[in-house]
Amino acid sequence: MKKNKTVIVSPTAETDIAELKAYIKGELKMPETAANYVAELKSVVKKLSYYAEAVGKNEYVQDMFGVNARHITFKKMAIIFFIENDLIYIIRVIPSSLIY
Repeated sequence: MKKNKTVIVSPTAETDIAELKAYIKGELKMPETAANYVAELKSVVKKLSYYAEAVGKNEYVQDMFGVNARHITFKKMAIIFFIENDLIYIIRVIPSSLIY
């Protein structure tokens, strides 16, 4: 049986998530949507522990964030991460439009 990996969210990614929540809550005036969006995003991040290695690499993402960088898309956001041994490091959460 394959061991699940541990997901670690970097301080930069935590800031990205907090700023996203503040934007939805404050600028868009949708506090409930902000809370739900971030909760769903964090759930997706946790699930990476099961399937992160199956996520392919993207040359553009690698050019931006390093040769081992990978990403998944959650709604309109890209979750940028890399894998090292049994750890998954979430390094950024940015608008997906920035990587396509």
